[in-house]
Amino acid sequence: MYSILVVDDEHDLRKHIVTLLSSRGYQVDEAADGMEAAEKLAHKQYPLVLCDVRMPRMNGIELLRHVQIKEYSSTVALITAHGNIREAIDAIREGAFDYIEKPINESILVELVQKAERAYHMIFNMAYSAPVLNPGSPTEAIGKSRSMKSIFQMVERLGRVDTSVLIRGENGTGKELVARAIHFNGSRKNGPFVAVNCAAITDTLIESELFGHEKGAFTGADQRRIGKFQFASGGTLFLDEIGETTAALQVKLLRVLQDQCFTPLGSNREVKTDVRVIAATNRDLESAIKQGRFREDLFYRLNVMPIFLPPLRNRQEDIAPLVHHFIDKFNLRHSKHIDAISPEALSALEQFNWPGNIRELENAIEHAFILETSNQITFFSLPDYLRKVSKRKPSIRRIDSASSFEFMDWERRKEDFERDFIIQALKRFQGRINMTADQSNIPKNTLLRKIKKYQIKPSDYGAKELSFE
Repeated sequence: MYSILVVDDEHDLRKHIVTLLSSRGYQVDEAADGMEAAEKLAHKQYPLVLCDVRMPRMNGIELLRHVQIKEYSSTVALITAHGNIREAIDAIREGAFDYIEKPINESILVELVQKAERAYHMIFNMAYSAPVLNPGSPTEAIGKSRSMKSIFQMVERLGRVDTSVLIRGENGTGKELVARAIHFNGSRKNGPFVAVNCAAITDTLIESELFGHEKGAFTGADQRRIGKFQFASGGTLFLDEIGETTAALQVKLLRVLQDQCFTPLGSNREVKTDVRVIAATNRDLESAIKQGRFREDLFYRLNVMPIFLPPLRNRQEDIAPLVHHFIDKFNLRHSKHIDAISPEALSALEQFNWPGNIRELENAIEHAFILETSNQITFFSLPDYLRKVSKRKPSIRRIDSASSFEFMDWERRKEDFERDFIIQALKRFQGRINMTADQSNIPKNTLLRKIKKYQIKPSDYGAKELSFE
């Protein structure tokens, strides 16, 4: 149940808020001042702390800073008198979620709590790499580190406005997921979300892809086609790898951002569009501006609200929850029943630098799933490069420990190799049994027997059903 801590030295107001929120199904505790609240936070997790700004012993601003220093997984919202609004606004700049004025309007208070609850679920219920997003439902993401909590709060705020956003971070940090989170938590959530990788489309086609073209506009244009700016109207257009665009395209992008209109290739007509642009890059755009490779005016148009995604190596505390998410994900995908990860394996993951960030972590967990035959991911099922750099090796002192000597079991390691080989072969030949058997030099009867033994599903690797093509 979503729990709330109400902190206010005014007894009657505090009791009124507790009664109101309890009647809405929330689990609500109370504290008379910031010091008492700090003591309660030390022993129990509260997703939302709703506190007054002016209180004895420890005021609301000091309690906010205490929550940040301790890195509690709590969102802090403030209650303030009309004359103290300046303090509340300053607190929001320091990381407070929101504020509400006295006298308390019950509907506004409930709306604030509901927004905070959505932000909470966004933090804890979904992985930061491959989201499953449903239009109309909150976007969720995993991350309990302080830096990620700040990003999730920023996503919640950006959902209330319609400005351009520039998301920056290394490859694999989840830039598209953040863009989707902004879209699905904003007023445009019922409109389309359209993603375009600007680096994956050639310079000669990117303009047509974005703005569309008329029939005969260029060789091969045998029919009229609308572009992504028109298709995304009413929704969000995500321009990934914006730093890879040409100077000519940057001029046209600037015009769309300024005027919300564009001209398709081969046309004289102007097309109006109502689209929110969210861009992303892993490039140093400031250096690109100095080198003349990126327009400064376009940068400022996009950079109205920047978001910087930290690399995984800078938020080690997020590795464990991400690993457990991927375990759940791959249990479903591979029909296995792995429910844990050994301390040695988790330690190896936490020691690694992760140049590929969350995407690389996900691949490492899937690799372990393919090899693992026990009910937990062990050190020996991790990719070789992770085992080599790990400073913490599994103990092998007790010869009666099965887990210590799993790697010395000939039959198990032989089966691991067989299963991995068959899966890789099926992947290469799109799940086709005959082709896999022929090209991999495996007798078909043997292949079918091994597929049954290891509970491998060819359909996971391309075949719609057991295929003998």
